[in-house]
Amino acid sequence: MLKKGVWYEISTSVNNREPLFRGGRAPALFDRVFRETARRFVFAVRGLSLAGDRLAFYIRPADGFELPAIMKWLKQTFAIRYNRYNGRMGHLWGDRYRSRILEGEPPDGGESAAAGAPPDGGRVRPHRRKRASGAAFSRLYPLPVAPAPG
Repeated sequence: MLKKGVWYEISTSVNNREPLFRGGRAPALFDRVFRETARRFVFAVRGLSLAGDRLAFYIRPADGFELPAIMKWLKQTFAIRYNRYNGRMGHLWGDRYRSRILEGEPPDGGESAAAGAPPDGGRVRPHRRKRASGAAFSRLYPLPVAPAPG
């Protein structure tokens, strides 16, 4: 179900539980692709988590019906570039992304700013602090993107 002006919780996993986001070049490459996605589409984002074999974040597209296009572009572009840079072939993502509509605001609070730099330069990297679920959680976003209109 897609709606306009709501936050979605997004999660997806890497194929075969490969710990792709534990070190290496994958987090930096993902950062570049994610920023490129933010230039192509209008959305707000919070609480990006890169945890070994898992990606999760909250997103509010300006037009809720663009969520599939955003996710397709993000996952497909990252997979193509990662495979090319690492001389690999085949599937990178283990499944389609999962999304659910949040009632209200995401748990980390605070709106994406329309201007200003993200903390620590906005780089995506695993955070050392562990949550109860075991996921490494990075609060280095929100990106400085325009909030959803309305």
